[in-house]
Formats: sequence, structure tokens, C-alpha cells
Amino acid sequence: MRGEGFNGNKGFVTVGYALFAACLSLASATAVAAAQLTFSRHELENGAVLLVSEQRSVPMVVVQILIDAGSRRDPQGKEGLAALTADVLTEGTQRRSATQINTEVDALGARLSASADVDFAQVSLTVLSRYLDRGLELLLEVLLQPAFPTAEVSRRREAALAAITAEQDNPGQLAYRKFLELVFGNTPYGHPPIGKRDTLRQLTRKEIVDFYRRYYRPSGTVIAVTGDVDTDAIVRRFEAALASWPRTNVPDLPPPSSLPPEPQAVTIDKPLTQTNLILGHIGVPRDNPDFYAISVMNFILGGGGFTSRLVESVRVQGGLAYSVGSQFTSYKSSGIFQITMQTKNASAAEAISRVCRELQRVRSELVSEEELTNAQLYLTGSFPLRLDSNSKIANFLAQIEFYGLGADYIERYMERIRGVTREDVQRVARNYLLPGHIRMVAVGNLSETQLPLSSPVCAEATNGG
Repeated sequence: MRGEGFNGNKGFVTVGYALFAACLSLASATAVAAAQLTFSRHELENGAVLLVSEQRSVPMVVVQILIDAGSRRDPQGKEGLAALTADVLTEGTQRRSATQINTEVDALGARLSASADVDFAQVSLTVLSRYLDRGLELLLEVLLQPAFPTAEVSRRREAALAAITAEQDNPGQLAYRKFLELVFGNTPYGHPPIGKRDTLRQLTRKEIVDFYRRYYRPSGTVIAVTGDVDTDAIVRRFEAALASWPRTNVPDLPPPSSLPPEPQAVTIDKPLTQTNLILGHIGVPRDNPDFYAISVMNFILGGGGFTSRLVESVRVQGGLAYSVGSQFTSYKSSGIFQITMQTKNASAAEAISRVCRELQRVRSELVSEEELTNAQLYLTGSFPLRLDSNSKIANFLAQIEFYGLGADYIERYMERIRGVTREDVQRVARNYLLPGHIRMVAVGNLSETQLPLSSPVCAEATNGG
């Protein structure tokens, strides 16, 4: 799913042994609970898809709307347009000012937000079920009748520019921005959603309105509603409320081209005691049929926290880094593979060498039965934990539909993870881990480092196999 990493966690080295054991013990019980998740799918007259899951245990309702209007839709030279458009959605409508919207949301004890990620924009509402009608009125007004006030456009644009400026003091964010450029070049995936400083400061209200009119369409839009609701009533409500939203197709985007040319390594000199490193290359789109085998392979390589090979080699054996991990992040048309770590400036070269050797080892040798079993148990055991709240369920259902994963995704996920073999792990490692195409970004004190700036970065691993 969007930004879904095949690492089992989002903080790389955040899964301690206690949590790992707990997830294994919960595997059977939570798998049964997840399998019992029920929802209904309804295609509205205008082409939008509505998913409803009745969860009556708590008097709350969550509505999650995904629109195919993420930053991958940013026109060249207007990077940041999708995010700025979404940011201003809640800042005033044709009937209410931003202050009035905020006042009414607060009076309901609700949460109403809008934002844009890489693949989609999202508008979300969380509200007590007794105030659902009033909450939906605000949500639909924000979605269908935004005013994009000039003053609010300027304010949100300045806030985004300030955030980009702040990246200069965050070595991790600085490295990631440069890494996207190295991997994707001048393509829709080559920048973070917030955009670029030079393009963002030139965006106008007219461009925002044009972007909204072009991409905020029911075609490709997914609405997920979960909580204390009646399915028939919700379907009728959205069918009526969205009847005037015209059915217009949004064009597909071709996937980015293959790896851009040199350079393969970029360094950024900062007076830091540690070097922040990102190594990786283009990954796979979310609908890749090898998703499940890649999930298992990556868990063993670097997604399994303290149990992974990268942690064993770089942290335990080498004592070179506290945090190191790998992740495949999949999008609609492409994806990225990355290894992230922080190490002392003087040990950066050795840490990179160890990473390259582990990449080659998982490609050249079968993993052990124990590694395979542990990865499968963790991935199946922790998977249902994504469904332990209404917000998670709504987000999960919306992304299943958005990425076309199928209504039986939960059952298939469990079965296919358990069906991965040692040979599958080696096969996908050989196909999707490309040591000879590694891109590297290093942010640190360059006078204290000896980085492999030649091409390729993983020359030793490449020569070895």
C-alpha cells in the first residue's frame, strides 16, 4: 500500500525482542480477528467507490476519502502543487471561512483534515456518531466547495517554504530529498510531496484551482467509512451528496523510466559527528506479484529490527551504527528500495562495505529455515495489528481499493506470506536487489569520512557476483 514498507516497522530498529515475541504469540488470535473484518463495496453513480464497515463497539465514525491527486500529479516545474492544493482545502469554502470551519469542527469534538501524499490526496473526518450528519456536511463542503482564499493560499505556501528551509537542519530529510532525485531524476516521483523551494514560491491560486478542477474527480476516488454507522443510510447519503460531482476520467500516469544516469553518489558536507547514509535504487509498484516474497526477503535483510542481518552485521558485529534497516516503499506506478543508517564519520566506509556484502549474501545464498519461519511468523502475526482501530480500518480499506488489491486481500496476504520458500527469497533478492545500481547519499563531515564515491558504490559486492 501507499508508502508501505516491507520492513515490518517504520523505525527500522524499533521492534524489540519483547514486541517480536508478543506478535508471534498473537499471530493466531489476531489472524482470526482480522479474517472476520467485514465490509461492503458500493460503486456510486458518478464512479466513486464507497466502502462501509460497521463497527458498533464505539460510538465513533471515521471517514477516509482518497483522491487520485497526489504529488505524482505535480506538473513539471510546479512541484508542490498537489500538496498545497490539499492543504488549502480546509481553509475556507464558498459558505464558510477557515475560522468558521475550525469553530464548528471543535464544537463537534471532531477532527477534519486534508493532505496530499505521493499517490493520493486524502480528506479525513473523525466524529461521534451522534454528530455524523453535521460532520459529513463539513467534510463534503470542504471536498466539493473549496474557495481557496488568496490569503490562505499565501499563508500555507509560506508555511511549506519554512518547512523546506527547516530541512537544512535535518540531515535525514536532507538526505532523503537528494536520494529521491538520484533514484527518480526529473520524474513525478523525484521530489517529496511538499515540493521544491523554487517552484513552490511561484505557485498561484489560479494554478491551485486548475489542479483541483482537473484531478479532484470521482473517478479513482475511494471513500471508506467505518464505525457506528448503518450501511444503507451511509450509501444513500453519499449517493445523494455526490450526485452533482461530475463523472470525469483522470488520465493514468506512465511509470518512471529506468534508473537515471550518473552520478551514483552524492555527498553533503555538514559539521556533524555522524554521517547520515541512504543507499538504494528503484523498487517495485504496489501491484507487483512478488510483493509477498519481497516482504519476507526484506524482513530478513534489514526490515526485522534487531533480528535482521543488517543489524547483526553493522551494529552487533561491527559496532558501527545504532540504527540500520532496509525498506521497500511501493507506490502506484513505481517504488523505492532504501537502506538507512547513521554512523560515525570515520566508520562510514566500513559500514557501507558491510551493507554491500549483506546485499550480495542474500542474493547468492539461501536463507536459513529459521530466518524464513521467523519472518513469516512476524509478518502474519503483526499484520492484523493494522486493524485495531476504526481509523486504521478505514485507511486500510481505502488503500486496498485504491491499489486494486482485492476484497480478499487479508486472507491472501496470510496465505501468500506463509507460502514463500527459501528459493523465493533468493529469487526476489536476485531480481530486485541491484548492488551494481546502488545510489548513495551521505550527509556528514566529509573531512572525516572516506566514502566510496566511485561507480558503482557496491563495487566489491558487484564484482563478487
